[in-house]
Amino acid sequence: MSLPNRFLVRMIIIQGLLVIFGAGAAAAGTPIVLQHGTLIDVTDFGNAAADIPDATIVIDGETIRAAGPDGTVAIPDGAEIIDCTGRFLVPGLIDGFAALNHQGQADAYLACGVTSILGVESTRRGPLALDCDPSPHIFRLGEAGYEAAPLDDLLRQVERAHDEGADVVLLMYRITPEQMGAVVDRVHELGMASIGELAATPYATAAQLGVDAFVHASRYNLDLATDDLRRGVLAEPFSDDLGSAKWRYYKMLSEYARDTAHVAEYGRTLASAGVALLPTFSLGYLDRPDHANPWDDPVAVILDPRDINRPADPATGNHTIDPQHARAYRDLIAAEMAIDRSHAAAGVRYMAGSGSDVWGTMPGISLHHELAALVGIGLTPRQALAAATWNFSAVLGWDDAGLIAAGRRADILVLGSDPRGDVAALRDIRREYLAGRPVAMDGLLQPVAPRDGRLLARDDFTIPADLLDADGHALPAYAWLDSVTINHITYASDGLRVSGHLITPRATGPHPCVIYNRGGNRDFGANSPRRVALRLARFASWGYTVIATQYRGVDGGEGVEEFGGSEIDDVLNLIPVLASLPAVADTSRMGMVGFSRGGMTTYLALSRTCRIKGAAVVGGVSDAFATISARPDMETYVYAELLPGYPAHKEAALKARSPVQWPERLCPTTPLLLLHGASDWRVGVDQSIRMAEGLLRVKHPVRLVVFEGADHGLTEFRIEAYGMIRSWLDRYVRDGKQWPSLEPHGD
Repeated sequence: MSLPNRFLVRMIIIQGLLVIFGAGAAAAGTPIVLQHGTLIDVTDFGNAAADIPDATIVIDGETIRAAGPDGTVAIPDGAEIIDCTGRFLVPGLIDGFAALNHQGQADAYLACGVTSILGVESTRRGPLALDCDPSPHIFRLGEAGYEAAPLDDLLRQVERAHDEGADVVLLMYRITPEQMGAVVDRVHELGMASIGELAATPYATAAQLGVDAFVHASRYNLDLATDDLRRGVLAEPFSDDLGSAKWRYYKMLSEYARDTAHVAEYGRTLASAGVALLPTFSLGYLDRPDHANPWDDPVAVILDPRDINRPADPATGNHTIDPQHARAYRDLIAAEMAIDRSHAAAGVRYMAGSGSDVWGTMPGISLHHELAALVGIGLTPRQALAAATWNFSAVLGWDDAGLIAAGRRADILVLGSDPRGDVAALRDIRREYLAGRPVAMDGLLQPVAPRDGRLLARDDFTIPADLLDADGHALPAYAWLDSVTINHITYASDGLRVSGHLITPRATGPHPCVIYNRGGNRDFGANSPRRVALRLARFASWGYTVIATQYRGVDGGEGVEEFGGSEIDDVLNLIPVLASLPAVADTSRMGMVGFSRGGMTTYLALSRTCRIKGAAVVGGVSDAFATISARPDMETYVYAELLPGYPAHKEAALKARSPVQWPERLCPTTPLLLLHGASDWRVGVDQSIRMAEGLLRVKHPVRLVVFEGADHGLTEFRIEAYGMIRSWLDRYVRDGKQWPSLEPHGD
């Protein structure tokens, strides 16, 4: 019988308050002994039952020195002894497919007993945060075969993953049967394990060729489909169109589930091959009619819906999707579990992975949804526990985790309830040890502000429909859109969540980078979908990773911009965001482009950093005094409303936003290209002329181009201006060329 939810919530909160870091813990270097608890056997995929009812475990530093029946294990002198009478001892849990973006998520995993994850980075999940403390141990996931490639290229992808520290390689859709054997062999030769998410190669074939595990029930049951559906999924594996091949296959899973003989035969094939399955049923948790509101979980207090891809509505606990998709997803999860019920009966091995944090899955919390689903397909509670512990050792070779035994890392949960009868007891954590350190459970339940420069979310971007043809490809006039990937992002700046955009070339990176600074103020001038597609994406198509902020307080971001004040931090905090994306961003080569107010932003940023190799300013504001003289409305509706302390500190505030008065403060190693329209009424051309004069006076490398009769946006000369910007970036950012001598020289 399941533990009542009220009891679980009460125990999690009460025990979290009792277990504080250092309380009852030994001094540094002093062994810890857990005595008289029941040590639960999780070996043999949960089929063994050699539990030790009165066990002694010795923790020495980060590892387990000994574990066995009481009286058979020597207790070191001076050790701190913890009486675990009536408690149950299990290894820390492993989430075998999960994201971790910041400290709050790390704390959520630990609060749920997850001491290790296989860390997944992706467009929707964001980059891994490797510097959290405390943090679950992170096993790294690389990948190969997302795009079709010759065998030599696939092998190089495997080797690159190894060089970047991967423990496991995700083998993906386009690897062919002819290539798979060599790829798997290379993975194993380099000491890594493999997980398949396939289409070109049948899963049964991949299992025979030695792939260690398969991920996602919606994917590894593709062998039940017809060849034409498999080819359709291969061509378009991520379509959300209910008429796509992927969704036609998903809809057929219910029919396949009724063909019990075919499904049973496939299950026997997988079982005989020894491959393990990571079904990630938790991705469909919100689509099950019996689901609870995950935001009611006590650990959810330290999570933010904005960090989750397609989160449940906190008020209802449901997805906010249309009824057609809701029915389709509901049928999909039911079919997946029906088919895997047959696989489990056939003896297929399982490992537990939540898939967090996409489709509403939540760090830590969703692994327990996954364990409950594994019991739902027929695993015993002990087998489900093994799926989140020892099975990873057996299948992926992780010999330092997943078991309480001598020589293993001391990741241990002390439970108040018996998980052999109910996996819900895994939430009744009385003590937790992470690499031998007691975990401060009460501290975990306190919200943590994300660290500045942390990428918190990376979401899909919808290109305006009038730029695309009926098949979703760019019209010829906007062909560059087919060469880039556009995302809306949320990142941390000064403890705030700020919105922006990231545009990356689809070609293999890393690429030189461009930070784009928008004009306007507040919502006026914000980067609209059209501007992102027509300007920023065009810049990215030149071979640059482009990143842009909307500034704080705009597009759902927190805080209030100051028109040249604290939001300059929002620009500079894009640099560590880029640094967290080494596969696409080469931060040793960064440029900056600013339009209008974004020109002032660029000047202000260059007064604080020398990391920008070249910058271009279009119609840039450089003199706040001249601006309000020519346009009094700017003082009334912008400066007076946005500048802190205005008008009491008017003179100082305007001077701080007038780089024409202090060109010597700009980083002298950043060459500047200034472009301005002679007929610009928003920002007078004299501002760029005088800025260029000031830069020349201090021997700052600069080029000024005034376009005859052009307006603020250089409408009449836009293509020519873009060409100049591209040449400037290519010369000084991409190629790193030095500027000519600034001293008088030549004939």
